[in-house]
Amino acid sequence: MMRFNPHWHCIILEGGIDEEGSFHYIPTKDTSQLTEVFRRRVIKLFMEKDLLQKSFAMKLLSWKYSGFSVDNSVQIPAASQKARVNLSQYIIRHPVSLKKVMYIKEKANILYHTKYNDYWKENIKLFKANDFIAELTQHIPPKHIHLIRYYGLYSSRTKGKTSKDGSLAKFGYNAPYEKKPDHTSDLEMETVSSKVSKRSWARLIQKVYEVDPLVCPKCGQEMRVIAIITDPYEVNKILECLKRNNAPPFDKPFSKVS
Repeated sequence: MMRFNPHWHCIILEGGIDEEGSFHYIPTKDTSQLTEVFRRRVIKLFMEKDLLQKSFAMKLLSWKYSGFSVDNSVQIPAASQKARVNLSQYIIRHPVSLKKVMYIKEKANILYHTKYNDYWKENIKLFKANDFIAELTQHIPPKHIHLIRYYGLYSSRTKGKTSKDGSLAKFGYNAPYEKKPDHTSDLEMETVSSKVSKRSWARLIQKVYEVDPLVCPKCGQEMRVIAIITDPYEVNKILECLKRNNAPPFDKPFSKVS
């Protein structure tokens, strides 16, 4: 719900490569010790920056539930190029998607729609425009701060060495990607994209009801689909919100969805 939640996304290798170029698989099973190291490093950094007093830092270390966590539930198969690309794109994505934002001009409000949140017990929140901008700006990093860093095989120093002697070529590092025929992915290639399916939905509605659902009846401008909600409880929450703000589609009598 737009709140600032500092965390890191990391792509790491479960194992390592020895001096002879052999890879040794070392699975990460228990992350409790890694979580504790992470907690102590962050608290130490705050002390070095004079952001924490030593007495308060010791108090933080005595807490049973530290608030720190390390999650390694998402794993990428070694042979899955698509999984690596998808996760990399997820890591560098913008914190707010425009598809989740709807501006209600009459009241100068922002209707923000996201996934259901177990803590807030909702997936839709109404912001005043100024409050939304204030929440959004805290996600903007300071000037000249690098948010993406490369270590190990991906660092510029290592990459320069391996590209010259080709010592890691057998692991596919720096090798050109060649798409190989894979009959198991035929079904995946034939699936219809979300954009195409939304256009098909609008075209069918236009044929049946003889109206274009993606054209605003007031200004005539083209609208876009933000989300498709089928849960009656969530639909009623949206309708109640629109009714309170005197916003469309309440040109006609309001009735609950069942």
